[in-house]
Amino acid sequence: MGDKKQFRGKNPYTDRREFKSKEIKKSLVHRARLRKNYFKLLEKEGINHEPEQNGDESAESQNKSEEFKRSHIPDSRNQPSKRPMNFAERAKIAKERKEHSRQAKLKSIQDRRETIEKKSKERERRKDNLSKKTKSGQPLMGPRINNLLDKIKKDIE
Repeated sequence: MGDKKQFRGKNPYTDRREFKSKEIKKSLVHRARLRKNYFKLLEKEGINHEPEQNGDESAESQNKSEEFKRSHIPDSRNQPSKRPMNFAERAKIAKERKEHSRQAKLKSIQDRRETIEKKSKERERRKDNLSKKTKSGQPLMGPRINNLLDKIKKDIE
């Protein structure tokens, strides 16, 4: 019984760090291969594209762009400052904002109530139509068909 092999799962790597490092290496190699093939294809088509810029050139261009941005930013010290509002003006503005938000809330509540009422009336009407019966107690098919047609029309719109 000691000669049996132990069961191994799908993953041959028991050490997670080893597995992770191999995955990273594989992805880097794949990315490098794709990049190399891309540049070969560009070269074959006659498009000149340099794969990388030197660090010095990119640093110089970055410094130039920063200097350009600085030179074109207007100086805020030369602009006149706004007059600070006194307490009464701020209180008035705050009161107007509160009133506006209160009105908006009331309007939304009123709209919601109206829609609820409309839906309940529609439900009641539909229930009355669908609950109609013949003399022998069978349901009427006309209102049911009309209900289905209304649903189809509503979906089309």
